[in-house]
Amino acid sequence: MKTEEIEKLFHEVKAAFEAGAITERQFKAEAKELLFQDSEGRYWAIGIKTEQWYRYEEGDWVNASPPPTLESVAQEITPPEVEAEEAKAPTKRPLRSPVLLGLIGALFLVCLIAVAAISYQVGRLSVMALPAEDTPTTTSEATEAPEVEPTATLDLAGPEATPVQPEHSPTSQPTVTESEASPAPTPTHTRAPQRTPTPVSTPQMRYSPPVLLDPENGAERGPGYKAILTWQPVGELSHSEYYHVEVCWNGCSVFWGDYVQDTTYEFPWFKRGYAIDDRYYWHVTVRVQRGEAPAGPLDPPISPPSETWMFMYPD
Repeated sequence: MKTEEIEKLFHEVKAAFEAGAITERQFKAEAKELLFQDSEGRYWAIGIKTEQWYRYEEGDWVNASPPPTLESVAQEITPPEVEAEEAKAPTKRPLRSPVLLGLIGALFLVCLIAVAAISYQVGRLSVMALPAEDTPTTTSEATEAPEVEPTATLDLAGPEATPVQPEHSPTSQPTVTESEASPAPTPTHTRAPQRTPTPVSTPQMRYSPPVLLDPENGAERGPGYKAILTWQPVGELSHSEYYHVEVCWNGCSVFWGDYVQDTTYEFPWFKRGYAIDDRYYWHVTVRVQRGEAPAGPLDPPISPPSETWMFMYPD
């Protein structure tokens, strides 16, 4: 989509807000939907107050000139604090250049190699100075080097070598029982330094899928009628839980939605006629807020999504 068309759409929505046709909440929700990506995968958006273009870089919105064409994001992603970032001067980040980041990365790599080399030498000296000690586990915890486990391999050499003798004479089997009595259970202790990652717990499904009520699947809301979406409540939601309503059209290449705690949502009238075939698809999911504000798909779901229904909304 051309940037001129995006700017025209933004000014139409803002004009509707200034004329009192839509609320401030609907205007901000519509502005957040105007999130696009360029060919390099970078996010672009128009500032609500400044009406200027901003590019999303490493957690900050930086004022910049957009490319001629942009692609709309396939799913709803809420930019973090777009209004707050508009007040920042774009000249605060001139030092974060690729060359500086490359030098920092190279310096970190050199330090990492130096630490590894020193640890390797210390491990070798400790093993050479104390050949008779039977405590390799302390060295392995500090260096993680292959030389840390010499005692375990020496203890296992006896029982591993004896199975070769039965090829010459089966009577050599009793020697296996003699060597099996000598090894200590040290090989089991050498595995102690290995650590397994602890799995991160994910929120469980607390509610059943929401049941859609109106408009019925396939119903039409012609000119003069509002598209008010309703569904059955799944239970009493806490202050951090909300219904995430999603509406899409044109093959679900364009999304629109909102976050509510009641069971009713009025689809904006100015979206009428946006769908090529006048078909709009919608569903509802219960999500739990993890940040300072609801984030839609970025928040984990705590219920399966409802069925997807379609309603006609011709212009």
